[in-house]
Amino acid sequence: MSDMDGLFGGLHRPVSRRELLRRAGRGSMYLGAMALLAACGVEAQRRQQGDRPEPLPDQPAGELVMANWPLYIDKGPTGSPTVKGFEEEFGVNMRYEVVINDNEEFFGTIREPLSAGQSTGWDIIVVTDWMIQKMNRLGYLERLHHEELSNFDANAAEKVQDPWYDPGNEHSIPWAAGITGIGYDVEAVGRDIVRFEDLFADDLAGRVGLFAEMRDTFGLALASMGIQEPDATVEDVEQAQQMLIAERGKVRGFYGNDYTDAMARGDLAAAMAWSGDIFALALDNPNLRFVIPEGGGMRWTDNMAIPVGAEHPLDAHLFMNFVYDPRIATNITKWVWYESPVAAVQEQIRQDVADKHETNVSCAPFCDDLAEDTFVFPTEETNAQTIPYKQLDEEEEQVWNDLFQQVVQG
Repeated sequence: MSDMDGLFGGLHRPVSRRELLRRAGRGSMYLGAMALLAACGVEAQRRQQGDRPEPLPDQPAGELVMANWPLYIDKGPTGSPTVKGFEEEFGVNMRYEVVINDNEEFFGTIREPLSAGQSTGWDIIVVTDWMIQKMNRLGYLERLHHEELSNFDANAAEKVQDPWYDPGNEHSIPWAAGITGIGYDVEAVGRDIVRFEDLFADDLAGRVGLFAEMRDTFGLALASMGIQEPDATVEDVEQAQQMLIAERGKVRGFYGNDYTDAMARGDLAAAMAWSGDIFALALDNPNLRFVIPEGGGMRWTDNMAIPVGAEHPLDAHLFMNFVYDPRIATNITKWVWYESPVAAVQEQIRQDVADKHETNVSCAPFCDDLAEDTFVFPTEETNAQTIPYKQLDEEEEQVWNDLFQQVVQG
């Protein structure tokens, strides 16, 4: 798949690391060893059964629990119109929870029940492409029933089908795609930021943030060195690590999606950022800018998936299918400013602008800007500035994570 396939072609994003560590520390050494043995057995069994999807119930349960990231769905005075519309159409009581701050942190909160063959409490989770690949490798994702996903088959853009991280979309379908770059307050910084290295200027010390997402932070660091992440060797990553360690004293913190709160408070003048978030923040602070640094930004896709043991799988399929309706997908895109996986969305927004059409959600007065925004609807030129993640095997991932922890822990 080429870099010209759009953000979805190579597809990313980061509850608390402290919570992860608390979970990891629970129980005696004996129980920990027994859990590990059980996990190995469950995972091996799931790998063997991976080609046989679990049968769906005959009727919806009328309940659905979904975990997602902040700033990632339309909103209204009494909640999300998309959620309310789904509930009314299908008679499902949906609990939509904004609980994901970082891929690894969230995974840490659900791996224990998954490894024990228990329900996580979530029917749909939204995680980044590389995490989909990892969870599928571990046998932690239900195989989807595409006969229940007719809107995906009819309306999904060609570039989101059969992705590298989930061939045939057997275990996931995209929610949205975006770019990892840099967000900054041009007034607070006093100049434009154009390179990753600009974050480490002396006058910004203590006012900049990096991501706790290892792949993003190493990705931008490597790109600033002229190395694209898919081509990086361990020696390259060690060099990036040393560069980050040398600048660690200027960094206020390593963030997940909570970087948006720090930027909104003014704690951060500049930070690694995800493209759509900066638009949302700019509604309150028009001095905010998003830029792909000169070396390149990371491109990613976040995906809906059903964790094994989910209690309401048919209801989950109903919602996944619902949001692939072009009207619903357009409504969501008007709020989140991330690339939609539904092919018709850009033209629908253009048509809405021409017709002065307002639905129960609105990007007015910015809809005409949205329709031509090259971060939301990337051009070939935009795609040429972005880099996919490296497809790490388990051993490589452990090495990269160990190197990154030395950066984060100082």
